[in-house]
Amino acid sequence: MLAAKANMIQQFNHRNIKILQSLGYEVHVATNMVDFGSMSTDENERFKIWMSDNNIIAHQVDFERRMGTLKGNIRSIRQLREIFKTNDFSFIHVHSPLGSILGRFVAKQFKVPAIYTAHGFHFFKGGPKSGWIVFYPLEWLFSFFTDTLITINDEDYALAKKHMHANKVVKINGIGVDVKNKWLVTDAERKNARHSIRQELNIPEDAFLLSSVGELSDRKNHRVVLEALRLMSDDELSNIYYVIAGTGNNGDLLRNFAQTFNFENHFHLLGYRSDIDDINYASDVSIFPSLREGLGVAGLDATVDGTYLLGTKKRGVSDYIRDDVNGNLFAPDSPEELNQLIRKCLMDTPKTKHFDFLKCFDYGKVDKVMTEIYGGYE
Repeated sequence: MLAAKANMIQQFNHRNIKILQSLGYEVHVATNMVDFGSMSTDENERFKIWMSDNNIIAHQVDFERRMGTLKGNIRSIRQLREIFKTNDFSFIHVHSPLGSILGRFVAKQFKVPAIYTAHGFHFFKGGPKSGWIVFYPLEWLFSFFTDTLITINDEDYALAKKHMHANKVVKINGIGVDVKNKWLVTDAERKNARHSIRQELNIPEDAFLLSSVGELSDRKNHRVVLEALRLMSDDELSNIYYVIAGTGNNGDLLRNFAQTFNFENHFHLLGYRSDIDDINYASDVSIFPSLREGLGVAGLDATVDGTYLLGTKKRGVSDYIRDDVNGNLFAPDSPEELNQLIRKCLMDTPKTKHFDFLKCFDYGKVDKVMTEIYGGYE
């Protein structure tokens, strides 16, 4: 299991690793556990302990950020070659653009089959031209080095089937969510969680609470929510609160922007939270404003939790939002459009329920496909 940063393994591959072990595989993880990506230091330490407790063999590879430098990538290739020299791998499963490219490059040299999960291609309809100029040729070239290409949304799957050259192209619904157990949560439990979270954050019971979950980064685009709120009057804002659960570099920028329209006392950055379901239950509306997503697990979590979702009009997210049913879609660069949707929800707070079309995103269905993929290499 290989990714440039440890957070990609920690956040998306626990169950894949357990599936592999259930099939009798010895599992190795090659990633950067020093510069570990978008998770907290404590979370990284817990991940390392989890690997040790579960008999996973960890290899530190000094992958750099984004696509790395020539010098850094050569160093990473050398480190990977040493790992491959001393181990007889049945196959590798690679993630993230940099990790997948360097991993498949070395695997090809050692004649090891490669599975690649594309967690959202960096080129897509309506996306920046730079994604098509830089990443499309790379993905096309390295698809020749790919035995199984796994995509996680309808748009990427259609593109991969038409243009990529992996031996097999498969679609799964991301890492899935625990639909079955989420739907066993009672109204009383949801009500208690709502009360507890609002009490902790000093948010009145009758206030209108908006929430987002995601890294505080430009890509996650939380600023557009504040821009939409800035279009409202002081009277309208007096009963609206907005909270974001996540870590990242844009915290101060977001706080400062909230101050420009006197919203800072109703705006809370919660940092890393392990009680996202409770935050969803406490919210009247969840907003997922990301500029680019493969699928967008945070948005999927919210709608499966029964929270009305305003999500970005981008591939992946649109796979699980049906307009005026469980949410609405908006252009991520249009605070005016988002403002109108928030106003609509304010006038009539939407109530959602369990929708059958979300069942396909359940853990069990995703794990069944992954078990079949891994089983094909036995």
